[in-house]
Amino acid sequence: MFEQERDNEMSERMIRYFQQDISKIDLKELNQWLQESPENKEFFFQLKNTHDVFRYYKQSSAEEVERSWQKMENKIASSTVTPITRVRSAKTIIRSLKYIAVAAVASIVGFFFSLNYATQDILPLTPALEGEISYHEIHVGKGGKPNSITLADGTNVRLNVASTLRYPTNFSTVNREIFLDGEAWFDVAHNEEQPFIVHLQQQTITVHGTSFNIEAYQDESSHKITLLSGSVSLETNNHEGELISHLVLKPGQKASFDIAAETIAVEQVDLAVANSWVPGEYKFKDETLEQIVKRLEKYYDVNIELNDDLKNIHYTGTLSFNQRIEQVLRIINYDNRFIVQRNGSSIYITI
Repeated sequence: MFEQERDNEMSERMIRYFQQDISKIDLKELNQWLQESPENKEFFFQLKNTHDVFRYYKQSSAEEVERSWQKMENKIASSTVTPITRVRSAKTIIRSLKYIAVAAVASIVGFFFSLNYATQDILPLTPALEGEISYHEIHVGKGGKPNSITLADGTNVRLNVASTLRYPTNFSTVNREIFLDGEAWFDVAHNEEQPFIVHLQQQTITVHGTSFNIEAYQDESSHKITLLSGSVSLETNNHEGELISHLVLKPGQKASFDIAAETIAVEQVDLAVANSWVPGEYKFKDETLEQIVKRLEKYYDVNIELNDDLKNIHYTGTLSFNQRIEQVLRIINYDNRFIVQRNGSSIYITI
């Protein structure tokens, strides 16, 4: 009975903490509770991780936000290490906070930015420390040039066009979490004690040290993860937030997630094609013209209208980013199967 009462007390303190309405005394009590066991920290991080995901995808609809909270509830409820009293506490916290998050997105988002270090080892002893924490965001627009960055742990990231990466100034001592919308190549610094986690909208990738490519644009119908070296663990969820796949990729494998069908397929691929964009080329092998056009729209910041009868024609080739789009389309159209017309930033491909 005492354990249940204490868990309930900590639930109330966590709610007040996330609401930015916690006293110094309660903050100290919560801090002491976190230090009592690894399970306490894990429980707190389960709650924080879902908030972090929501924070990054703050543009999501109310329906998408609801699914995110449901995913958290399902994960905690199915845990084999979380006591039943703590499961009830988690649901209480979720019910209390999800409505706050939907009703006050701006303030909640801003506050969670400030919580980045609060859960590294201990909670801050005074709320004033929270304001010192910040996240960085790097964005490469359509028609731009891929950008490289080295994260605080030594991980190298190459960010492709029309892509956004959000990452902390410094990583926590528990894990290394970042958020990606778009495509990026990673060479992750090895650290067995501190897993590197990449959050996508419906997928989570966990690694310790390896190199891989992620292609996960929100405006496309599928996400692709290609492993170059090492190994990665990939979790995929459906639109309801329920786990539908957990797999480990081997070097040379690509996992393709069909978002609409909610299916995932794994295949061996040519690694030279998977990350050809990193040195400045676009290699495609047996891709449809529709797939190629979507990529060209991002590379050249244009709108391409493609005749339906041309969408499923397959091509294989190599293009350079240094070529003008008119040159690129002429190369693709070596057999004169279509007509290209341009009007400003719009291009029309017809029969």
